Amino acid sequence: MTWKELLAQKRVERVPAGEGEIEGLLTLSARALADALIIAMTPEGRYDRAYDAARTLATAVVRSCGYRVKAVGGGHYNTFRALEAADAKQFGAYAIYLDVCRRKRNELSYESFGFVSDTELEELIEQTSKFSNLAMAWMRSRK
Repeated sequence: MTWKELLAQKRVERVPAGEGEIEGLLTLSARALADALIIAMTPEGRYDRAYDAARTLATAVVRSCGYRVKAVGGGHYNTFRALEAADAKQFGAYAIYLDVCRRKRNELSYESFGFVSDTELEELIEQTSKFSNLAMAWMRSRK
């Protein structure tokens, strides 16, 4: 999806990031990823924290482009569509993967008490770490 399409569908609005906003989002993302590494937490709790780290990082990327996601049609869904709009080549595969994780998280949070396999959890943590490195380098290169 492109910025133009997202704007037309009212899924995003053009709003510059506030001073310190991106840094704050990056701090929140790092904290959530650190929480996901706490072995004493349930796998579902760790999965939720790793997902939150990735979503917050995606929000930082979107905000660095001067857009704010709106809740119309689902805020988290829109965040990953906007991540793709930011740079489809760099982030397209992550946007697709994180949307799959969003659906899994919704099952865990809203629909039933789900089960997260060790493989799903470790994959999300690993992918979030890789996404973090890519996103940080991408945002630095745009300054």
